[in-house]
Amino acid sequence: KSALGALIDQLQSEDIFSLVVYDDVVDVLREAKRVGNKSDIKRLIEAIYPRGSTNLGDGLIEGLRQVECNASKEYVNRVILLSDGLANRGVTDPSELNRIARRYRSKAVSITTMGVGLDYNENLMVGLSESGGGNYYFIESSHGLTAMLQKEFNALSSIVAQNAFIELTLGPGVAVKDVIGCEHRSDGGKYVVHLGDLYSNEQREVTVELDVPEGSGSLVVARGTLKFERGEVRLSAVEPFSATIHYTRDVAVIEKNRDMKVQANADIAVSTRRVDRAMQLLDEGKKEEAAVELNAARTAVMASPAASTSGFAAEAIRQQEGQLKQFSDELDKSKDNVAKAKKSIQYENYKVQKKK
Repeated sequence: KSALGALIDQLQSEDIFSLVVYDDVVDVLREAKRVGNKSDIKRLIEAIYPRGSTNLGDGLIEGLRQVECNASKEYVNRVILLSDGLANRGVTDPSELNRIARRYRSKAVSITTMGVGLDYNENLMVGLSESGGGNYYFIESSHGLTAMLQKEFNALSSIVAQNAFIELTLGPGVAVKDVIGCEHRSDGGKYVVHLGDLYSNEQREVTVELDVPEGSGSLVVARGTLKFERGEVRLSAVEPFSATIHYTRDVAVIEKNRDMKVQANADIAVSTRRVDRAMQLLDEGKKEEAAVELNAARTAVMASPAASTSGFAAEAIRQQEGQLKQFSDELDKSKDNVAKAKKSIQYENYKVQKKK
């Protein structure tokens, strides 16, 4: 309640705010309208009390409807979904909820998820933030909620483009194997990488893993365009870019032209996928196998060509190796409290993938 009150204090009178609570049923405590008297909103918040189960799906859907009522390209249209429990009423299927989130994202309505404590479904909350084009936060204690809401509000205040995506046209014989840290899909001969909202003074890096055919000479492996929504402009695009490779059998030429910063970033991104696999093993109750996967990720990242250099690239590799060691130690010490370790590791790995 204190955290929400602090958020209300930051809103402007012309901002639009709605409040939805959910347990067995869904209640709209405040329909979407301009902020007006903040004291009235705070009284609504103070009157909230714990009730029954967790109808997260229907609560989310109602929140999306409230935002949609006033959705405008002149606004940042954001639902903040807050939960401390498992979705056990209403729509509970993650794939259906993600589909709903994507549909609203196409209308420039995005979703940020915040999981509080250790009893919520982190896979569902991460998935909804990905499908909804927003952010995800793990908040172990409710005491950390105020800072996270402040961080989210600051981000909302600096959005310069919504629903951004990169559209790739691949070269002959080239295929996308993976895009690390972003939702992606094939679309009519092109490949779309979803970025969500873009913020001022933000530098975003995306690691795309390509399957490239053998050849000679040069090959344009991909041409791309960044597209996004801004203001009343439904779709804008920036100058197209391209990526070209040059074939050679001369190892010395390869090493001379290797960009160690790019090498480090790529190897770190790949290591986060191994952490993802470790988290899947934890979900399956295979703690020992998860520990093996985390150690393998650490070994692989230290084998990066960038590890033996100096400067930014080597430091980035060392930081990731330290992070992976911390993950292993955290899991090793978790004993019966694997839920805490899993949420913490998954969240920190999410931030590495998102460069947050």
